[in-house]
Amino acid sequence: MRLNIDGTTPALRMLLLSEFLLHADFQVELDAPVFVAAGDRVSYEDGGVVVTRSTGEQYKHPIRDSYWICR
Repeated sequence: MRLNIDGTTPALRMLLLSEFLLHADFQVELDAPVFVAAGDRVSYEDGGVVVTRSTGEQYKHPIRDSYWICR
């Protein structure tokens, strides 16, 4: 599933996020899986993932590792 990690586009359905490609060649792995509900917005800020609920509440989750993928 494609999820925009831009902080403005809401998730279309609920999902459990543990790793993702921030760019086509940059992988991010979270310290622990993050539950993202339908309608939540996800952003990558200051070395962490921020989930913004539809109510405006924000939750920051640390990342375990991030790295460039050499192709």
